[in-house]
Amino acid sequence: MNKARATFNVSASALFKRVAEDASRAESAPSTSRRFVALSLALAAASTASAPGANAQKFKEVCDPTEDGAECRANILAQDGIDVGAYEVGGSRSFKAANPTGAKTSFTTYQSDTLEFVGEVEALLAMDVYDGSREKAVAAFQKKSNNWSGKYAPGGSSKMASGRAFYNALNQLAGHYSFNGLAPIPKSRLDVVETNIAKTKELIAAGR
Repeated sequence: MNKARATFNVSASALFKRVAEDASRAESAPSTSRRFVALSLALAAASTASAPGANAQKFKEVCDPTEDGAECRANILAQDGIDVGAYEVGGSRSFKAANPTGAKTSFTTYQSDTLEFVGEVEALLAMDVYDGSREKAVAAFQKKSNNWSGKYAPGGSSKMASGRAFYNALNQLAGHYSFNGLAPIPKSRLDVVETNIAKTKELIAAGR
């Protein structure tokens, strides 16, 4: 655009210079010649005033911002003397939209609370029977089991299939600790607990 403006300024300057010379020669010329010079000056002024408007009018076209508008943009840039190739390389930067399928899974409060408690139960089951900290761990389990059941499975009923499975596991463990204290859990009961815990995790992963 600067190149085009410079060319226009040179042309206008030359035109005014020529008109001025004609005006000087017309001082001693007949009135007809003077009228011709005046008309020339008016035309030159009109050309100067209308050129920027015409130039602005030329760039009012709006191109499609997608690849379909590449030719349109190239035409406009060519009129202004800009390297189209360099523009397309710099102007075609793309951004990567967020991919929902690749996003990290967002858990509900129920799912987060349940999975956290599942981890604590598994840690409790993995403790050695003679571990001195096992007594406190069992007491903490009993308290949290009551809280979880009251919130997510009141009366043993849960809206979620995973909640029902986990309640079964908690019920088996709570019953054992209530009647047998710190005694080892019988294998038959432990199998039921572990089966329900595994089922709980599978159902939560499935959104159930």
